[in-house]
Amino acid sequence: MTKNFLAYLSFSILIVIILVIGYEEIKIYFDANPYINGIILLTLVIGFLLYSFKIFSLSSEFRFMNSVAFGKLKLNDSSLNNYPMTKSIANNLGITTVNKNITKTLDEILDDLLSSIESGSDISKYLVNLAIFLGLIGTFYGLLLTIGSVSNVIDGLTIEQQDFGAFFNNLKDGLKSPLSGMTIAFSSSLFGLVTSLILGLYEIITRGVKQSYYEFCENQIRLFYRSSPNVKKITQNFDNSSLAQNIASKLDDLVDGIKNSSDDLRKEVITELKSVSKSIKDLEK
Repeated sequence: MTKNFLAYLSFSILIVIILVIGYEEIKIYFDANPYINGIILLTLVIGFLLYSFKIFSLSSEFRFMNSVAFGKLKLNDSSLNNYPMTKSIANNLGITTVNKNITKTLDEILDDLLSSIESGSDISKYLVNLAIFLGLIGTFYGLLLTIGSVSNVIDGLTIEQQDFGAFFNNLKDGLKSPLSGMTIAFSSSLFGLVTSLILGLYEIITRGVKQSYYEFCENQIRLFYRSSPNVKKITQNFDNSSLAQNIASKLDDLVDGIKNSSDDLRKEVITELKSVSKSIKDLEK
């Protein structure tokens, strides 16, 4: 967890340094297509805020959970209000004043935890692809402008003009528009790819934070779940229910076998009775 958080801070500082040093050059390319490039930068800002919120929230939850020991320290409900994931875990483990019983199995508690950790990940991943798509839109828009400008330049050329100096001046002026269109195309591609690269690296860092937090919580939950006295009752209830269903199923098969009345009826009845007897003995244990 600590390594991933330090990687997040280091990468964020590096981006700020690059923006400060290359501000003038970045502004020139940004002004080539301010509308689409502005949307791409807005995507970068939104993605950065989402990843930062997830990283800081999980880090805060980790520090709080690491400072308490489930079952050893009594958790105050008011202190859990700022830590929703820890509060959910505490409620599922029955160690709060609101809920003092474990009502879920271990797998269900871990599934709830994983679902809470992964909330919002779809939006973050979508922003990574969105930046590339916006860059492609800007690229095709710039190419369309370039093609139209080249067509206009070609239409404006004539071999009847005798003054070659004026001819080349007109050609030079006419080529400014196609070059401007190419600048729009490539600047959008550049901003889109760089934004996607930055958000992709944040995605990798955030994934590491999620994995570390989940593994830590899983170990804590498993230790408490195995040592809790309430777990035995829950497990026993589940086992008894399963055995009761098994007995009922065997009895149904026995009744069906008697109704069908075949030559092997006697052997079938004996086999089913032995199975029922074994299930009842297991239930008594």
